[in-house]
Amino acid sequence: MVAQSFSEATVEEMHNGVIRVRGNGGFDGGELSKIGKFIFKLSFGFGCFFGVFISIMTYNDLDSDENNLFYLLETAAFPIIGFTIIGSIFYITVSYGFHIIRVIFGYQKLWWDDFTFDGENIKSSRFKFKASEIAMIKSETKKFPDSDSWHYASIINSKGDEIGRVMVAYRDKKKMVKYLSDLFGTL
Repeated sequence: MVAQSFSEATVEEMHNGVIRVRGNGGFDGGELSKIGKFIFKLSFGFGCFFGVFISIMTYNDLDSDENNLFYLLETAAFPIIGFTIIGSIFYITVSYGFHIIRVIFGYQKLWWDDFTFDGENIKSSRFKFKASEIAMIKSETKKFPDSDSWHYASIINSKGDEIGRVMVAYRDKKKMVKYLSDLFGTL
């Protein structure tokens, strides 16, 4: 099967014929990780600037003594360490917070953010299904009054239960539903 091109989602055929699908819906993993890294770097940079600034301001007030060098380094290190810790906490919260919330509430098996398909089985680090269990793929949107809507391809089993969601950008939704339907041999 020819891998289809998407604006944000990625589909790649690996060397052994296994197909890897990443939904890249834009709110998990990638974008939040970039925001977290940016805030961390900004916080670290501010800490370095603030530490050097305090050291320069303190240097003018010190006498010439060998303990003063240690004091200057200590004065510079505290803001750097403090802002680095704040940036690290923010990075971890933003980058992994959404994933942790999904795990706590039991949705980790429902979201198929990154999975492989070998022609018979669908595998991820969190689940394994046979393609024969899939009856239908349909397009879904979950709207929220105060934030962006979620767009995803909903994967339904033969009992009518939703067993998975592939989160995608709005412009990729129809193409992903068609691609997954063709890939799994469903309607």
